[in-house]
Amino acid sequence: GPSAVNTLARNYFASLSPSIVASATGQLNGSGQSIQALDALRNIQTLDDQKQGSLDAMAYSAMLGVTTNVDMGGFIIPGLPDVQDFDSFEFDTSASWDPFTAYDAYLALHQEGKITTRLRIFFLSMDQLPTNPLTTQRVMNAFDHFGDDMMRVSGIGEFVTAWPFLFGQNGSSITPNYQNALELVASRGWPFQQHSLSSAEDTFILQTYQAVNAITSIADLHWSIAHVPQITDANIALANSLGVGIAVHGFEYLSGAQAGPTPAGPPYQTILNSGAIMGAGSDSAQISTLNPWDMLYYMTTGINVAGNLVNSGQTISRAQALRLYTAANGWFIKEENKLGSIEVGKLGDLVVLNQDFLDPTKVPDAYIRQTHSVLTIVGGRIIHNELF
Repeated sequence: GPSAVNTLARNYFASLSPSIVASATGQLNGSGQSIQALDALRNIQTLDDQKQGSLDAMAYSAMLGVTTNVDMGGFIIPGLPDVQDFDSFEFDTSASWDPFTAYDAYLALHQEGKITTRLRIFFLSMDQLPTNPLTTQRVMNAFDHFGDDMMRVSGIGEFVTAWPFLFGQNGSSITPNYQNALELVASRGWPFQQHSLSSAEDTFILQTYQAVNAITSIADLHWSIAHVPQITDANIALANSLGVGIAVHGFEYLSGAQAGPTPAGPPYQTILNSGAIMGAGSDSAQISTLNPWDMLYYMTTGINVAGNLVNSGQTISRAQALRLYTAANGWFIKEENKLGSIEVGKLGDLVVLNQDFLDPTKVPDAYIRQTHSVLTIVGGRIIHNELF
């Protein structure tokens, strides 16, 4: 989409050949021009730049009170030499990268002891070939849950093959390689999460999970389906019967849309009432917002960023929303006994907030989004401090 740059960046982009011309107010028109600018920055970015960007992102996360981030991978930048033999789907976006070097900066920071917030990694693949070469390489040559408490591999997702529903496609290009890939993932015992934006996708995913389950049980693998803005009662029931978790991401908050004839979703209340294995997030950070307080506001009010009530009838309490964002999420990375709550035997992560989110008499709805951390502790170490 469109983007904005400061004066220094505007002058830099104008000096390139071919030039990228921003408006007088720093606007870049449309995704094409924005991606050109992003690619220009990628071309000059050093490992030290990437390390500093990672440190900045962790500092921002700590300020918000987020102590663990789950990374669901990225699309493949077109033309990368290391992936040409895989014939994977390629797409140049702000969510694209080199899948084999993307974590170099984080790995370097980890070796230097400079990681401050926890990172959990899911390997994303978008294989197009029937043999699923990239997924095969991942599950055969990587170790599930390899790493330590600060940086760990946690599963496969949020894609495993090229997706026949991407960009509004109707699924007509469905091929057998999706089920084949999931059979491989299941046979190797890996957790898996699949992106889904429509009811048709939900049905396709869960029916494929059901078919895989008939071959290899997925009951203990912590498989899940993510986003699900319009998941139906029938698909919720199917997910529950398979032991599949439902990860709800309320990026409809950012739509700015008017209220429609049906709730924008996700159906928080319906899923919660079903007894589903359920967790919450935002699908951040270049798709949505990393700020959990925007999402908690949306989950509890149904009101989007434009101030419109778009998810009427599907709101939940503040305590329920907070639990979904914290303790409930440990299940999705097989760390429910380590993360998400302050208990004996769990990791020493703690956040002190600037206001009492759980008390609406002290923090009315309109002020929820002003919540942030004044003290963030990870592993017993202070990583953000506004108190002393």
